[in-house]
Amino acid sequence: MSETLHYRDTYRFSAGVLAMAVHVAFFSMLVLGVRWQTQHPDSFSVELWDSLPEQQPVEAPTEVVAAKQAVEQQAARPSTPQKADIELRDKKARNKSQPSAKELRRQKLIEEQRVMEAYVEKQRLAERERVRAEVLAATSAEMGRYQDMIRSKIRHNIVMPPDVLPSAAAEFKVTLLPDGSVLDAILLKSSGNAAYDEATERAIYKAQPLPIPSDPVLKKRFRELRLTIRPEDR
Repeated sequence: MSETLHYRDTYRFSAGVLAMAVHVAFFSMLVLGVRWQTQHPDSFSVELWDSLPEQQPVEAPTEVVAAKQAVEQQAARPSTPQKADIELRDKKARNKSQPSAKELRRQKLIEEQRVMEAYVEKQRLAERERVRAEVLAATSAEMGRYQDMIRSKIRHNIVMPPDVLPSAAAEFKVTLLPDGSVLDAILLKSSGNAAYDEATERAIYKAQPLPIPSDPVLKKRFRELRLTIRPEDR
């Protein structure tokens, strides 16, 4: 029984000491907290200036200064390689734009050939025109010759009426067949003497077949003729 009481007393004593220690610690924290909150801030002073002081230039770091100097030196250097490259490119461009001697010779030959071809073509056209003119002249002369033969044959078959003036002229449109036969004869312009006009019309039919050329090309031109018959050419 006594041991049990002794154990309870010892336990109560330890608990009391622990409780006391906790209260002392709590009290200390309260005191320190209040003191910290009531502590006044540090004081400071203010100085007034009439004008702002001159600011001293801030020195840049050594690495920045060195980099800047390197860039300035690079920019100050003569750009000989770049200039040389530009001149080389310009020279190549000029050489490319200007034809070489071989190209100039080739262009000259082409131009001479073009001039020669133009000259030959001009000569060919001129020759063709000359031949055409000769053919037309020959054709016209041949047609004139045959027309004179036809008029002469018609005049020889006219029974001339009296009182016909030498200047009388009757114009007819005569249509011929390929063998020279007269298909039709129409008076286009009277001579002013009806008797002479009728006598000439009768002579046209009487003189058939009329002389025509044997050439097929010329013969086509004699399918239809305009003939003027005058008595003075008889």
